[in-house]
Amino acid sequence: MSGNYPNLLKRRAESMMKLAKRLLEEEEYDLAVHNAEYAAQLYAKSLLYRLSGEEWRGHSVRTLLGALALLAEEAELGEVAEQVVDFSRRNRRALAELDEAHTRSIYGVFEYSGDQASAILEVAKSVVELLKGIEERVFGGAE
Repeated sequence: MSGNYPNLLKRRAESMMKLAKRLLEEEEYDLAVHNAEYAAQLYAKSLLYRLSGEEWRGHSVRTLLGALALLAEEAELGEVAEQVVDFSRRNRRALAELDEAHTRSIYGVFEYSGDQASAILEVAKSVVELLKGIEERVFGGAE
C-alpha cells in the first residue's frame, strides 16, 4: 500500500481540483470551494504519508502544513521546513479562509460569491503547487 496510497490521494486531489474549476465555471461556488479545500488537504496528506509512512487525519490545511514543517525539520530538511513556514505566514489569512471553507461551504448560513470562490481556489492551487515543488525536491517527483 505504501506506494499506492499517496498516489491515490494525489489522484483524488487532482480530480477534486478539476471538479472545483468546473463547478466555478458552472457558478456552483459553494461546491467549488469545498472541492478546492479537499484538493489541498488530500495533496498535503499524500506528502505527509510519503514522509512519515502514516495516514493523517484531520481537515485543517494549516495544521497539515504545520505537521509537514515539523516532519521536514525532523528529517533534517530545514530548508523545506522554512519554505512551508514562510508560505504559511505569508498566506495566513487566505489559509484560514481555506480551512473555514471546509465547513462553511456545506453548513454555512451564506453562499460564496464568484469572487470569493475564485480567491479560495487560487489559495488551494498555491498550496498544491507548494506541495508539488517540495515533493519534487525531496523525492525527485511522483512515486
